[in-house]
Amino acid sequence: MNRATAPLYRGDRVACPVCGGRFDRFRRYASEGSGRRYLMCPSCGSLGRHRLDWLFLCERTNLLHEPIRLLHVAPEPGLSRRFQALETVDYVSADYDSTLASERMDIRNIDYPNESFDAIVCNHVLEHVDDDRTALSELARVLKRGGWALLQVPIDPSSDETYDDPTLTSAKERERAFGQYDHVRVYAKDYPSRLSEAGFEVDVIGYAQEFTSEEISRMGLDRLEVIHLARKP
Repeated sequence: MNRATAPLYRGDRVACPVCGGRFDRFRRYASEGSGRRYLMCPSCGSLGRHRLDWLFLCERTNLLHEPIRLLHVAPEPGLSRRFQALETVDYVSADYDSTLASERMDIRNIDYPNESFDAIVCNHVLEHVDDDRTALSELARVLKRGGWALLQVPIDPSSDETYDDPTLTSAKERERAFGQYDHVRVYAKDYPSRLSEAGFEVDVIGYAQEFTSEEISRMGLDRLEVIHLARKP
């Protein structure tokens, strides 16, 4: 936690499952790209969707129980620290241009052999990638058979068909069409079909609905985030 702001959040009303911190409240964070407001952990910087992801990975995958090689695309600092601290995880972080990652990687052309990883975490990345179908095929290629991939994207639950338009290239056009200046599409309820086309078997899980309202409030979970867990048969 930043020492200058620590007194503002000292307390025990809320708890972050990612870093284990306890605070009086979460920070209110406004996304520069979309104007949406989120609850951010004052210590590790996790958002509600990251906290939900972490709980899911701990409870519903082999993350804590078996040795795995994990590829983390566009690593979020809070999750990255937790993954690296796990003795059973051989951790590789990658990003197209971020200095937070250990490797520079274009997920449309991953420089790893087939079946290199037991697991992949790629959280709210694909909506920024122009050729997402190629990216998904590459992620499927480097995932081992029997492995899993957490492939989260923002989804418009009111729309049946994903909307993209490659002719929209300016920040203003993309913000107007896709809701954020650096997004290139709006995913819809057909997102699992895109995952299936890439060779994954997909479980769509309303994991947030398994928590009580009190638990959601205390941990600042994103109740609208739906888990998309893809497996390679």
